[in-house]
Amino acid sequence: MLRLMLHTSLHRALGEDPGDLTDQMIDDAVAQGIEEGDDLDWKKALPPEKEFRDSDIVKDIAAFANAGGGVIVFGVTETSKAATGRNDAGELTEGYERTIRKVSMAAITPPVFGVWAFAIPSTTGTRAVALVIPASPDAPHLVFRNDTFGAPLRTGADTLWMNERQLEVAYRSRFDGARRGEEALQQLYDDMAAAVGTAERAVLVGAARPRTRRPRVGPRYEVTSVVYQATMVARWWLSGTSPYGPLENVNLYQTRPTLHGHYLPPENPGDNREAHATIYEDGSVGLSWRAGGHEHEHTGKPYEPYQIPTIAIEGFVAALIALVHAVASETPIGDYEIILGVELDSANGQRPEFHERNAAPPSGVHRTISGRFRPLHTTVDPSANDTTFIRAAVDIATSALNQIGIEKPTILDAMLPPRPRDWTW
Repeated sequence: MLRLMLHTSLHRALGEDPGDLTDQMIDDAVAQGIEEGDDLDWKKALPPEKEFRDSDIVKDIAAFANAGGGVIVFGVTETSKAATGRNDAGELTEGYERTIRKVSMAAITPPVFGVWAFAIPSTTGTRAVALVIPASPDAPHLVFRNDTFGAPLRTGADTLWMNERQLEVAYRSRFDGARRGEEALQQLYDDMAAAVGTAERAVLVGAARPRTRRPRVGPRYEVTSVVYQATMVARWWLSGTSPYGPLENVNLYQTRPTLHGHYLPPENPGDNREAHATIYEDGSVGLSWRAGGHEHEHTGKPYEPYQIPTIAIEGFVAALIALVHAVASETPIGDYEIILGVELDSANGQRPEFHERNAAPPSGVHRTISGRFRPLHTTVDPSANDTTFIRAAVDIATSALNQIGIEKPTILDAMLPPRPRDWTW
């Protein structure tokens, strides 16, 4: 599994390399009297879970999200903003973690996604807990105070309230960031379509980009591992049927560097199932797959280059969403924006045609109303486990199939078979 190392403000203050937050780091911070700042806050203990929603911690989460992210460490006493001692932070249960995530989304407007709460392992029994709050593309975030809404902002070691001018700048930054994000996502989509080529053969293309920036991806062997993980999950989601999806047709072991990321070339270039995949340092992923001209699953005869079996759409969606989940695994990353489409630049003007599974033409032939497949744009939150996250794949596949007049997928289903026990990554 791909695990991304943290590099928080506490790491930087102590001169530590990226890695987990440890009990020794808390001791070192106390010994050195590390001071609070724009992105670091000391708290003596967690508030009782039932009081969390009404505590000042909610304001602090919004303030950090508005100021580029930060860390709140519970279990440290401070004097004049400097860490001076240890205190038991209290227990962080699974229920408390869920409460923190729910409150971060329900008590802050717009919601703050990707808040990561975890207990720091202790060898002495004095517990510490950390909240890692990411920078947010949705700033400014507002909280309710004194019968009105306000936008808190972390400034040095203090939390202040944004004035009108600061709010204006924050909103402009949000809208500009959204525009740049849309442009980057579309560019990634176009690059993946160009990689496989869309002349004379229909191609399925997908691109996904996290709305919140994140640490860099790992080395080449970790990229291979994460794609293998996604391949296994996609197979499982497709009910264990014979492998049928683009990740089956990329070369896992010939990963190459590309600008700000990694590229997985096709296993068999020029094949009618030629596929390309990319994983970038910011967590973006791209996928493209020749979908026209596949062999019929029963007769073995090839479809025409413009004819796409509908089960290929299900296989492609499963692979793309499983890849997003694997890349985002165990990281405080928030939601992803996704674009998925069908591309064909036929010299004779031929439009894509979709062939339903187990249906004999012409009854099983489907086309869109306009003759062109309209790219789907959606947002997903990959923080759910892979047993639950299949719902995102089902929803996207359903939307794609609805566009061509089919009610629902035939293979993808949220009711999964038992997960294979021999999977390891």
